[in-house]
Amino acid sequence: MLRDCFLQVAQSSRSIAVLSLLASGCPDSGDTSAGTASEASTTTGTATEPTTGNVNPTTTTQTTDDPTGGTSTVGTEGTGVSTTDETTTTTQGVDTTTSDTTTTGTSEPGTTTSTTTDGTTTTTGETTTTTTTGETTETTGEPASDIEIVITADNAYGFAYGTDDNISMYWGGIENTTAGQIFNCGEGPEKYVVPYEEADNASFLYIIAWADSSVTQGVLARFRRKDGGGNFGEDVFTGTEGWEVCATGVDYQPGSGGPSLQVINDHIVKCNQGALDPNTTSVGWVDEVGTQYGAVAFGEDNTTPYNGGPMAGNEFPLVCPMDMPAEAKWMWFNWDPANVKPPQSPFMWPGGGGNPDHQFLIFRFAAELVPIPM
Repeated sequence: MLRDCFLQVAQSSRSIAVLSLLASGCPDSGDTSAGTASEASTTTGTATEPTTGNVNPTTTTQTTDDPTGGTSTVGTEGTGVSTTDETTTTTQGVDTTTSDTTTTGTSEPGTTTSTTTDGTTTTTGETTTTTTTGETTETTGEPASDIEIVITADNAYGFAYGTDDNISMYWGGIENTTAGQIFNCGEGPEKYVVPYEEADNASFLYIIAWADSSVTQGVLARFRRKDGGGNFGEDVFTGTEGWEVCATGVDYQPGSGGPSLQVINDHIVKCNQGALDPNTTSVGWVDEVGTQYGAVAFGEDNTTPYNGGPMAGNEFPLVCPMDMPAEAKWMWFNWDPANVKPPQSPFMWPGGGGNPDHQFLIFRFAAELVPIPM
């Protein structure tokens, strides 16, 4: 039983269309000190249409048996044929057709073939001789498909997509204040669908994350493309190679609503430039290999039984298995890779004051790395 946060396209003058939110079970919520994992009803609600920035929807509760229900958009396929004037003569059972140019275009999802022929075709009886002078050009692309995302976080996050230097659409302000809002069926993970028209324009998928200064912290997500026939491409997870993170050093606590879209975009520019403070940030983007300023941290997957309390390597209870696959791994930022390693964990709050893990964090993953359905 999954909370749906559907996205619908609306026209805009920006490079990527503005979304209106169709339905959401995404209440404002940070601290995992309360609650246990159990199946619960699906929370669904309505929200105001965002342009940019954070959204704080109101919610109602209903029960559903469809944990993966959602919207889908199906592309069309077509065939077009254009033929120039031609002359045909028939003598004694011999057909001779002379054509200056014949062009046939066939369009299937993602494939366009164009053939140009200048020449003469002569057919005599059962023998056909064709003389062709010209070029054949084939352009192959990828079929359009929606991108479906399921996310939960300890404690707070926003989901977005855009280019490598700008986020156009942002669904923000999911702030979890109980363990149930992180882990439970129904009140835990949220689902988003990026329609295929928008997915084609999105070069990066983004997760913006922040957490309280207590106990544990991390994000867990699955990404996959789907077609209109109920088929899905290969899953991509937090924990899949290709993730980058930029630690901004600007501390937001759950309940604050998190950073605005303008603040996020300003920091994306600085991350791209590698222009952030080396004492309090990752300076720029880092991957799982990392630098002296930090690295993407991948932790336990969603199969590890909880051993009664958070510890290094076993920080989190299982997230609702109906919604979050076993292969998904918790992800966060390691602010000191040379020293923060077992028995220490970047998913455990180290204590003390300040902002040691340099959040808020901007994670991104190239949209082209999410495989299309076959």
